[in-house]
Amino acid sequence: MRLHFFAAALAAVAAIPLCPASGADPEKRPFRLGFTRWPADLTLEGATAAQDFAHTHGDIVSVMFIGGVPWPEAHDGKPFSKDVDNNLKYRPPAGTQLFLSISPLDKDRKNIAPYWSERDNMPLPKGWDKLSLNSPEVKKAYLNFCLRAVEAMKPDYLAIGIESNVLLSHDAKKWTHLKELHRDTYDAIKKKHPKLPVFFTTEVNHYKKFASEAKNSNQESEVAELMKHGDVFAMSTYPHMSFAIPRPVPADLFDFATKFKKPIAVSESGLTSRDVELKAFKLTLKGSEADQKQFTELLLKTADRDNYLFVINFATTDFEKLCAKLPPPVDDLARIWAFTGMQTSGKKPKPALAVWDTYLTLLRYIWSGCDRRERQ
Repeated sequence: MRLHFFAAALAAVAAIPLCPASGADPEKRPFRLGFTRWPADLTLEGATAAQDFAHTHGDIVSVMFIGGVPWPEAHDGKPFSKDVDNNLKYRPPAGTQLFLSISPLDKDRKNIAPYWSERDNMPLPKGWDKLSLNSPEVKKAYLNFCLRAVEAMKPDYLAIGIESNVLLSHDAKKWTHLKELHRDTYDAIKKKHPKLPVFFTTEVNHYKKFASEAKNSNQESEVAELMKHGDVFAMSTYPHMSFAIPRPVPADLFDFATKFKKPIAVSESGLTSRDVELKAFKLTLKGSEADQKQFTELLLKTADRDNYLFVINFATTDFEKLCAKLPPPVDDLARIWAFTGMQTSGKKPKPALAVWDTYLTLLRYIWSGCDRRERQ
């Protein structure tokens, strides 16, 4: 539900993928910590500041393609636009893993993703706006795009659905189409890259029916069914988006994740460090720096206890400057996450960052040097 950004990607040294060694010391941090490169502002300085912070305060980077899919080019095997190619060129620093997420859905998780060409979020080309998620054309194009992205970026983890279960809350019929698309895409990718972890991500507020739209959906059974075609249970969690979640955030909020008997990860997360008035929606989201710190402590403590693979905090830096440049009501939509960074827009560290960095400085597991190209 974030707007996609970056007209160009910075080239970096290709990361050496790392795998957990057997018999690793349980006293050491079992999970990776990371961020997306979501910019602090719509400027080169804002983009650079976010990327530098992500590289300094993490050992995994999340790249999310949430602004569309190059549908006709992917379907026909034609070259992508310069913007798409530039985004596919990103490489994390050496020793840092890469988590790549791609979505076949739009930002509201209600319909097929828009067109990505010279820029993202473009209207769908003629004909594509009439296709269902399980149509042969969409299946072929989506699989081809995922495979080309994997070949280009060599990710350590791949999500082929972002907050997929939100669609279930909106449209049960389209959800069945999405399940078919996911299963076919998963099976085809695993056939070519058997060692690459492939999965979809689950939005916690909808899964636990904290979101009003989810009240009449069969979240538990449907997500469990789709998890048969997923190697990791990956959660997206923003507790401040639901008034049903008390403060402090309950200690058992994420305990349900272990029931899938799969490795667990946090694909994106955050909690606002201040109250945010959303005039377009006539409501105020509640938060404070103390709330953000408590949430961070809980999340990382749970990740340590349950041996998560990685934890991603979506924003490195508060981005209210970016929001101010967006037209209404998109500006208010972006403000939902504007103050979930680990530092202010003025680069002042928040109390939650001290918790984060304490975990970051713990020695990670001793990792074996298995190259990601070998794993795929």
